[in-house]
Amino acid sequence: MDEAIENFKEQHINNYRKAILENIKNNTNILVDEDIMSLVKKPPLDSMDLIKMKFLDVAKKNKIILNVEKIDSILEEYRKKVIKYLEKIRKLRIDTLDKKINDFKISNDTDVFKITKKDLNEINKKWKKDMKEQIKLAIDDVILKQMDEVFVTEMEVATKKKITDEIGKYLHNSYQKQVLENIDFKVLVKDTTLINGIKEQGERYLFTLSNSRLLNEKLDK
Repeated sequence: MDEAIENFKEQHINNYRKAILENIKNNTNILVDEDIMSLVKKPPLDSMDLIKMKFLDVAKKNKIILNVEKIDSILEEYRKKVIKYLEKIRKLRIDTLDKKINDFKISNDTDVFKITKKDLNEINKKWKKDMKEQIKLAIDDVILKQMDEVFVTEMEVATKKKITDEIGKYLHNSYQKQVLENIDFKVLVKDTTLINGIKEQGERYLFTLSNSRLLNEKLDK
């Protein structure tokens, strides 16, 4: 094959690969920094803060006073702990998908880079299990561990335990389930967007390859 054609194809493949890797990076950054982060970071309004509202509802029901500043401090610590783990999600997703793309060798004019649902499911399975455990640990080690510091009203030990158990049950069940389900939805949307985006890039790559004037002129000679 003419050296010019070889060089053209190599450059075209490299540009195509770079575009795919950039797509993976951008897609993952938006998933982590905007989609998942929005479910973990402090909401703009107190009324949207599910954990804080649970504390206040329980306090009202039991006619007790809680240290709101301490609650805010605990929740800030909790969120920082969970958010720190999100960097591991970012790294796992980008590194795994980048390796798949870089390891694949385009050997003919019909080959394209692909990311499948199976590829993404394998990655998601790894980090979702850890994410669930990280949230649970953060609830236990940060929120529930400091519950005594939240109480202002003097009360019986049994009453404190009852309130702590009620909040713990909510956090480990309804709250955690809701967060993980919302994350699942965000991930599903971004996975679909990524698969479709890479497919479109493949179609553009093949179109350019088959309609290049340089390539066609060389083939006509």
